[in-house]
Amino acid sequence: MNKIGIIGTGLIGTSLGIAIKRSILKDIEITGVDLEPSFSKQARKMGALDKVARTMAEVARGSDILFICTPVMAIKDVLETVGDELKKGCLVTDTGGTKLEVMRWADMFLPEGVDFIGGHPMAGKESHGPDNAEPGIFEGKPYCVIPKTGTSTQAVDALLKIIKELGSTPFFIDAAEHDSFVAAVSHLPFIVAASLVNTTGNSPQWGDISKLASTGFRDATRLASGDPIMHRDVCLTNGDSIVHWLTQYVRELEHIKEIIESRDSNRLDDLFETALEKRGLWLSGLSFPESLPRKDVPSVPSFSQMMFGERIANKLFKSDGKQSKKDDG
Repeated sequence: MNKIGIIGTGLIGTSLGIAIKRSILKDIEITGVDLEPSFSKQARKMGALDKVARTMAEVARGSDILFICTPVMAIKDVLETVGDELKKGCLVTDTGGTKLEVMRWADMFLPEGVDFIGGHPMAGKESHGPDNAEPGIFEGKPYCVIPKTGTSTQAVDALLKIIKELGSTPFFIDAAEHDSFVAAVSHLPFIVAASLVNTTGNSPQWGDISKLASTGFRDATRLASGDPIMHRDVCLTNGDSIVHWLTQYVRELEHIKEIIESRDSNRLDDLFETALEKRGLWLSGLSFPESLPRKDVPSVPSFSQMMFGERIANKLFKSDGKQSKKDDG
């Protein structure tokens, strides 16, 4: 029987346990523990765990594969606590949102003979805790995989097997590259959401303003409802990358401010059409480097018209790369 341990049975840990138990993987026994005892009890009640342990060391001693599903800063303490309890050949992995610091901690605290693979499922939602767990949360999502130097092929294969059973796509990436990329597409968005809530909520008129806040404000600020501890830890362990992208974002806001102040209709059109195009390309899986000529974009006018509208589709998907004869002004 393969024994899996889960330390941290919040949203991700509980979702992971349920998904593994419902998969085709056989002869699996899952033991879990959480700093909040009610979380691990709820995880077992929901079918994520076979057993609830009293301590992290107890989980570690019996595990062939150990998942650490805690906030990032807690991973350091977990690794330091369980390092001497792990048996030779054990695979340890995590689900934290940053990787450079985690990989460094693994080097510091894990003994020889124990494999470590940094992991990050690009899945989640703003609600947290085991009550909000969903086994399907990983389906169709990238799962970042960062093996520590010297990790055995068997350990990598074992994790890949689980990832594929979750319905995720393994994505091998360097730790530094991971932290830079997720700062842009994961960390910056929740910071922007928090800043929007605080900017508007700090207004003396917020009581009246809030009565008009509807779906647009709700959707734009959704991530501000996420776990504050998780967000704090991400900022503490990925500050340089986040500050880099925040700097780029502030520059873009200043650029947008200048365009609005100019009252230039054409520049405003270009601003919002460019954003619409870029998001549409991302949603359709057609994202490409800015250096790629537009004529090399696959010719799918009917799909593009559905995604962007005919006017922008014609502008985007031109067969010869030249200006359309149609007046886009």
